[in-house]
Amino acid sequence: MNIKEIRISGYKSVADISLKELSPYSVFAGPNGSGKSNFVDALMFVGAVIESGANAAIRRFNGFEQIHCYKFKKEKSRRFEFFLAADIDGISTEYTLRIHSMDKTPQLEESLKNNGSLIMERHRGKPPILKHPMKDDLSYELPNYPDEMSALMMMPDRDLYDYLLNIRVFRFDPLGAKTPDESNADASELHPHGHNVATMLATLESNADIRSQIIDWLELIVPGMTGVSTDKQKLNGGTVIKFKEEGVKAFFPANLISDGTIYALCIMTAVLSRASKIGMTFIEEPERGLHPKAIEQLVSLMRENAATEHPVFITTHSESVVRASNISELWLVNKIDGKTTIKAAASGQLDLQGMNLDTAWLTNLFDGGLPW
Repeated sequence: MNIKEIRISGYKSVADISLKELSPYSVFAGPNGSGKSNFVDALMFVGAVIESGANAAIRRFNGFEQIHCYKFKKEKSRRFEFFLAADIDGISTEYTLRIHSMDKTPQLEESLKNNGSLIMERHRGKPPILKHPMKDDLSYELPNYPDEMSALMMMPDRDLYDYLLNIRVFRFDPLGAKTPDESNADASELHPHGHNVATMLATLESNADIRSQIIDWLELIVPGMTGVSTDKQKLNGGTVIKFKEEGVKAFFPANLISDGTIYALCIMTAVLSRASKIGMTFIEEPERGLHPKAIEQLVSLMRENAATEHPVFITTHSESVVRASNISELWLVNKIDGKTTIKAAASGQLDLQGMNLDTAWLTNLFDGGLPW
């Protein structure tokens, strides 16, 4: 999956943005309130629509009043639009989604093209029409198909369906992550706030290669840390994380370590547990509670495990994260007249002449995305 373009219109402050040629590892830098989270949530909203329909997605994201673009008026304020152009297994894919009348009875409009050929289309208020992938003259209509449900649900074998269904956003809560997991904690997927990190880590430990990676990266990120493992509690069957420091024989529990250390462990668990899966991984503010050198190592971890079918995107307002990035990976997020804008740092084709990327950013050579 190589993303050529993403366009989103009509979600909170995201009035109309277009991103082209995203790197598998990309950094979205900008101040608080610029709309970084709104952009991320808009993509999550698309996944929710594909999974369960527009009505359920709108409810999940707290209703029309909380998600519509307040800068638009009349009919446009009630419409959401999404476009994705990507290469999937060597096939040039273009998918368009529009949701009309979000405030009342949502109606979807969709189209899907593979290598320029129309595979699926539906017009507002009309049933979807699916085209035969090998025979252009053969198609069939899906009668009585709900107006608010995506027709991609009828094509679950397609990578695009899996890709949009598996957009995950992580906003870690160190205090919750330190708490021992209960015996019935989910072992299939990391919680968005990291609350089941002990259980997920126990699952990853069964893979010797991943276990070795976690220990190696943890030693780089947290000097003096020589081991991490999980253990089942005898009384309630829950799972706890234990750490080991250089020069200390006994392991000690997670509640005795710093927020930064558990935060780093959550990031590693998120990235490594999803490295073999299709779909976008978003991590918000990975710099929290971490030394600049530790951030540099975490950026390397995320970059190394990002791939075209599994991109890793982060939001930040940290100069340490920007310093560890490449100009081709950096996107600048601003809010202008109440609308979120996102542009590539490399679009200006500046010659930095050896200047660090964070210095160029903080001196506003890129004209935007500053952390204040």
